[in-house]
Amino acid sequence: MTITKKQAALRATILDKLYAKAPLSRIDIAKETGITPATTGAIIGDLIRQELVYEVGEAEDDTVGRKKTLLSLMPHRAYYLGVEISEKYLALVITDNLGEIQASDYSMTFQQLGNYPTSADLANFIHQFIAQHPDFPLTAIGVGLPGHVDFDLSPYIQSNNQHWQNLNLEELAQAFSLPVYFDNKSHCLTLAQRLYGQDEKNDHNFIVFHVANGIHCSYMYQGQIYGRQNFLIGEIGHTILNPQGEACTCGKRGCLQVYASESSLIAKSQTLYRVAQSTFLPSLVAEPEAITLATIMDACALGDTSCLQLIQQACHYLSIALSNLSQLIDSDAIYLDGQFFSYPLVDTLLHQELATTTPLFHKQKKIRLIPLAYSPLNIARAATSLCVKANFLSA
Repeated sequence: MTITKKQAALRATILDKLYAKAPLSRIDIAKETGITPATTGAIIGDLIRQELVYEVGEAEDDTVGRKKTLLSLMPHRAYYLGVEISEKYLALVITDNLGEIQASDYSMTFQQLGNYPTSADLANFIHQFIAQHPDFPLTAIGVGLPGHVDFDLSPYIQSNNQHWQNLNLEELAQAFSLPVYFDNKSHCLTLAQRLYGQDEKNDHNFIVFHVANGIHCSYMYQGQIYGRQNFLIGEIGHTILNPQGEACTCGKRGCLQVYASESSLIAKSQTLYRVAQSTFLPSLVAEPEAITLATIMDACALGDTSCLQLIQQACHYLSIALSNLSQLIDSDAIYLDGQFFSYPLVDTLLHQELATTTPLFHKQKKIRLIPLAYSPLNIARAATSLCVKANFLSA
């Protein structure tokens, strides 16, 4: 059935509201979107006939009269491939249209093997994965990037890491007959939190704060990612917190990146391994190059004061950054993503640091920090939300 551009826009608005807040009734959708009840009912009828939406049951309330019938999104209506390109590993997942993982894989990166991947390397890796899972007919591919891309400017990743600038994304996309969508990792996580979020409904303003080898944040404002076309927006890892501090790879001093990124913590721990007399690191790994974030946290658990100081310093500067964000951006929650936030020690130290922050106003909004359950598949899964947005939520 052919629909007009206006009908497609109304349909996308209704599906977006269901993704963010389902289950909802027809009348609630009409109220929240401003679409007339008659038009809402007609579109919902079409979506039910197409098996994209289904009736969950009646709402439980104490009101007299006809109860509302709640609607939700039908799972397994489409399947997508999500990919994360990372220095740590290459992750792939297949999800359905609700972000439920059907198959997955992640492996050692090409960098660890001695070189960064070319577009042909990645295409071969992805084709092999697709061939292993023929039971899921894919509709599109989403790719989470360690940087940004603007094909009007360049087919390469825009990043401080010069190695990624050799990866031609146009060539990668051309290796597949399916549509391929690219975006920054943090933007993928933010979109996925709105569409797939399980802990609470995400039709509100929120920030996703991502810590890995780099540090980035992304902001969902009134249902859209804020500042997506400006690459500088969200580069919080390169905001200066200590003007007389350590040199950063970006050329500035005292960036958050040099104190709290995984790459910086690992580099400093490698130095400790080589020069410190009292560290437990040599008892945990055979060589400094084998140190990971988990190694550092294990050393902390054994009472390694040098490693503990690194983590305390990281949490100190992270707390400053989070506090500053809460004063600059109207947000109902800050979601914390990354392996770093999965450790109880980090959670404790962060909250201790934030508790010492002096409030500016007597009744100001408190920072609501929500750690996201860590998995090496998080970003690959999040990348499939790019496909959902393109297939269902764009007119």
